[in-house]
Amino acid sequence: MKQREAFLALDFGTSNVHVTLIDSATTEAIAGTSKKYGWYTPKPNEIELHAEEIWDASEHAVARLLKCLPQGVHIIGLTFSFFGDNITAVDQEGNALYPMLPGFCGRSGEEVRQMEREIGAGEYAKITGNTLSTLSSVSKILWLKKNRPEVFERAAGFYSNQQYILHRLGFPGVQDVTMAARKLAFDVKGCRWSEPLLELMGIPAEKLGTNILESAATVGSIRSYGRVKLPYEIPVTIGCHDVSASLLSTGVQLEHSDTMGVLMGTYEQLGYFSDTFVEGCNDFEDSLIFSCCYNAPFKGKYTVMDAFPTAGALLEWYCKKILKDEKADIGKLIEAAKLDGENPLLFLPYVENFHGAVLGMGLGTTTEEIFESLLESLAFQFVACIDYIRSTREEPFSKIHFGGGGSRSEKLLKLRADLIGAPVGRMENLELPSIGACMLAGIGNGIFQDAEDAAAKMVKGVEYFYPQEANRKKYEDKYRRYKDISAVYLRG
Repeated sequence: MKQREAFLALDFGTSNVHVTLIDSATTEAIAGTSKKYGWYTPKPNEIELHAEEIWDASEHAVARLLKCLPQGVHIIGLTFSFFGDNITAVDQEGNALYPMLPGFCGRSGEEVRQMEREIGAGEYAKITGNTLSTLSSVSKILWLKKNRPEVFERAAGFYSNQQYILHRLGFPGVQDVTMAARKLAFDVKGCRWSEPLLELMGIPAEKLGTNILESAATVGSIRSYGRVKLPYEIPVTIGCHDVSASLLSTGVQLEHSDTMGVLMGTYEQLGYFSDTFVEGCNDFEDSLIFSCCYNAPFKGKYTVMDAFPTAGALLEWYCKKILKDEKADIGKLIEAAKLDGENPLLFLPYVENFHGAVLGMGLGTTTEEIFESLLESLAFQFVACIDYIRSTREEPFSKIHFGGGGSRSEKLLKLRADLIGAPVGRMENLELPSIGACMLAGIGNGIFQDAEDAAAKMVKGVEYFYPQEANRKKYEDKYRRYKDISAVYLRG
């Protein structure tokens, strides 16, 4: 029997790690497993994760997958994708001194205002390519400095989740350029830590990490994943930010691509690769939509992205707080939703800053109508992102390709097609970050010549969904109302 060669890909999301064994020739998922980890909310506007818990989850998932490793499969590389915008203070040995502070934790609002006074939102955007908000790890480090001075003083480094995981594997301090950029203290045009931001935080560059590699770099080989013994020595490719990996696996090309890629998960994120830095941000005011332009996995390229962070979190909120059923089947709820443009409610999903709202409620309003309006609001946020991305370049996009867990629902994809009045495609393999990470591993290990060769081998079929004209007109009117009302509401 011919031996199958496969990559072992770990995709670290905001709530679980997916470990998938992917055939390098067919991109088929030979085996896969996942393990959840928790969000912790010590205060209403504070969200934390635990780096050690994330590591333990990945160790557990790798062990479980290897127990069912099929005969005749040879693992040719271990690779990663990571959610971005997070920081963990660590000591000299790389041990966490404090919980991980993710971008979607809103505790550092006062520090953002300090950054606006001392750096300026415009200057910050020019440095980092990102809208100034609590996503910034700079604001989290300033928060630690002010509110947990003992942690700040003891910290030998401020690790991203990528640095923490690779440290546990025996590669201390290394990070790729995309995850360095997602700390949002990086001068993305100069490809180095920003001196003004380092001075503001009062830390040297070494605490953010100076061993910054290209995303396809193979950093070494391992015989065990923590306590989990591997069947043989496996090379490790550093990998990259999950959005950049996803763009690669949706068929977004490095040169003049006509394809826009979309990753639907806890965040809904979309974008493309650019030869030039794109300045500016969307004009949806304080809508929790954020725009960014940061270093892509390939030298001299940028990832241009727009996103909104509350997509998956709002669905979980609805199950926990409205239905009072944490185990409710979200997929079934979505399939039961009408989504025909007739719902009288408007849901304003701006919950991270405590100004979410439901408009148009009456005594006859049902939980089903609230859920449908929630789904519509997420689609409206998507359209605002599409509008911005289209505005960033003169060349039009002819294709929009989706993947990620949220894209399993045809109904959600059809809703987005109705809203933008154009077809949307769903990738055959929805594990976009893992496939993109495998493409990088193939390049780094000499299996693929370059990104174009990797795409030819690993980007597979697409299924398209088309807009329904009757729904398109109704949603066009409703989206206009949504945007007008949101603008007034957010200003007030």
